[in-house]
Amino acid sequence: MWGGAALNVQLGLPTDRVGPHDADGPVAVDQRVVWLVLVSATVVAAALRLPFLGHQSLWFDEIYTRRIVGEPSLLGMWNRVQATESTPPLYYVLAWLLGGRSAVSMRLIPTCALILAVPVSYLAFRRFVGEWAALATAAIVAVSPELVEYSMDARAYGLLVLTGLLSVWGFSCVLERNSRSRYLAWATAAAACVWTHYFGFFLVAAEVSVLLTIRPAARRATAGWSVLIAACLAPLLPLVLRQNGDERAAFISGLPLMNRLTQTVREFAMGANVPRTWLEAAGLAVASVALASGVVLAARSESRSRTLLALAGLAFVVPLAVAALGIEDRFYARNLVFVVPLVAALAAPALLRLRGVPLALYLALAALTSLWLATNWRYEQTDWRGALARTRAIDPTAGTIAVTQFGEPVAQTYLGRAPTTTSVLARRAWVVIEPYRATHHRALGPAPVPTAISTGLPGFRPLEELIVHGFRLILIGTGRPLPIVPDKLPGTAVFAPPT
Repeated sequence: MWGGAALNVQLGLPTDRVGPHDADGPVAVDQRVVWLVLVSATVVAAALRLPFLGHQSLWFDEIYTRRIVGEPSLLGMWNRVQATESTPPLYYVLAWLLGGRSAVSMRLIPTCALILAVPVSYLAFRRFVGEWAALATAAIVAVSPELVEYSMDARAYGLLVLTGLLSVWGFSCVLERNSRSRYLAWATAAAACVWTHYFGFFLVAAEVSVLLTIRPAARRATAGWSVLIAACLAPLLPLVLRQNGDERAAFISGLPLMNRLTQTVREFAMGANVPRTWLEAAGLAVASVALASGVVLAARSESRSRTLLALAGLAFVVPLAVAALGIEDRFYARNLVFVVPLVAALAAPALLRLRGVPLALYLALAALTSLWLATNWRYEQTDWRGALARTRAIDPTAGTIAVTQFGEPVAQTYLGRAPTTTSVLARRAWVVIEPYRATHHRALGPAPVPTAISTGLPGFRPLEELIVHGFRLILIGTGRPLPIVPDKLPGTAVFAPPT
């Protein structure tokens, strides 16, 4: 039942060599090939991530991470996670221990996690889909636009992918032989996964369900180790209760569920903001056909790939059902990013058909998208750092009026001072208008000047205007100091001139 020979025959792969981890006789790839592919894929993953660690400006969510890791004590860090986050603390503990509040230092953990995810994905899936497909999965993980994007995000999602893969690896080891050491490795990884993100619970619960179902002789041992995992998660219960006591993540349930489901499928295939329609369409077509074919292959097979299908299905469908039933609606692409490698592993056998041409095509499209996104500001987070640096270079004595919906904490960080709520006198000020993506547009572009700016600053006249990475920067001035009144400038954050 756990054999892979039939799958290898379907894929047209030779079956004359038996791997040490494939009990029913699938191909074991020459270990020199395994090392060559894994090293190459890991190098590509590092090349798509490490050079761009500090490329993007911090964004809204990362500012909260910065405040957490800036706490002087571990207790203070814990309390701030409890007060401002809706996720568990493992990533923040590691980032706090690492130290540093720069973009590079805070993003180092997710970047390294998603580089390590390349070889770990091979180890996690080789027992399910065979070594060839597991190597293909590792290559997909290396260039996936979704995973490259989360490498550059100082949040918990990159670590969630790695701990999820470690959990699947431990799960596959237990399925092969349920020794105490294997159960311990799985339980440790499973607990770490949930301590990284609450949605990791859906993956761990799926693993427990599958173990109890297909290993009836070991149900007592599985139940015992599951209780141990639950005990390790018990300290999170008070944190969950406090974090769910307000509406800090309520924006998710305010979005139509079908739109979120569609967006999740698109992101898993080609990332969140693909630069061109044709590029997204091509990648989505290849990925969708491969996944559909892979699901059919797994459902028809008598191999371990059927187990992988059950695992991926439960990890994705259960949170979707929980949201649809209104029990707890947090279904969102980033919360499910740990499913991306599982989906890749299901699609990999189909991508290997036709001498691997579909795989090569998808890898090329994904790598092109990842590199394009990493080198073009139009498809990244808004560059507050670059825009404010330009204003300081031209006139560092002027005040700042930031026109933004969510960027106030980012502007505050890069200006080094808090916005004022009272009127201030100034001769000159910068009006910094955050760029936006117009309807049906993928690229950031300059936003128009709001009416409030024209009417709320009597006596000031424009002196200079320039565009920096989509930001509209307007230097305004007057012959004598005039008041800038925040109440007359809705939708803005007013920063007094530096003293």
